[in-house]
Amino acid sequence: MIFISPAKINRGFNVLKKRSDGFHDIETNFQFLEWGDEITFNFDTSTSQVTCPKVKEKNNLAYKAIHLLKKTYKINKEVSLKIKKNIPIGSGLGGGSSNAATVLLVLNKYWKLNLNNKVLKDLGSSLGSDVPIFIEGVARKANGKGEIFSKTLLKEEIIFLVMPKCNISTAKAFREIKINDFKNSKKSKDFNFFEKWARKNYKEVDDSFIWLESIKKGNLTGTGSALYAIFNSFEEASKIIDNAPKNNNYFVTRSLNESPLLKELNKNGV
Repeated sequence: MIFISPAKINRGFNVLKKRSDGFHDIETNFQFLEWGDEITFNFDTSTSQVTCPKVKEKNNLAYKAIHLLKKTYKINKEVSLKIKKNIPIGSGLGGGSSNAATVLLVLNKYWKLNLNNKVLKDLGSSLGSDVPIFIEGVARKANGKGEIFSKTLLKEEIIFLVMPKCNISTAKAFREIKINDFKNSKKSKDFNFFEKWARKNYKEVDDSFIWLESIKKGNLTGTGSALYAIFNSFEEASKIIDNAPKNNNYFVTRSLNESPLLKELNKNGV
């Protein structure tokens, strides 16, 4: 049984202040992409394990999600996963968080746990701050640590992704925020608090911005290294790949206001 674990983009990403608990208050709009990792679930197994060439099993959020469910609800069932990683690690596209949410959603249905979305989001937030949006499954404006959702109206558009071959740690990005950085915060919908920092510290990101913005306005997603631009059609976006710098990966997809995973779960009637 194979499920798509979708990527996300942030339509703008602002950091408002540091909280007393050490986290930061943010403001962003989440939207899903019609593309992501592929996770194969095998329930005919004697032990729970996760195979993913790019991430050590015990560091994998999908592995942690399985064992969180098993421990919390004293489940003696097993599942093994094979993850095909299409979403680059440290890209700001939410791959690890999406994998964890996919595991929670699929196992909740397959193991007939009947946990509601609030419970699943609370479980997911203990694994990572982006996990709840993938549980929510609908485009949302997010505040707080990224877990307070409100309705937002976003256009579904053709998205051209530029994925430089560098990883940016979310923890490092937040750790390096200086108090003066908040003075440069803007309210514009496309503003990303970390763009200036990422371009300064990662030449691959800066070079990608310089190239992309000679064609279209580029936007950084989340704290990661990936950039995206909006095009009018797949054809228009695909044309520029042939002449694009060879040291990046590229993909053309569509932004979605509903997670494709939710459609798959409903369709499969798991």
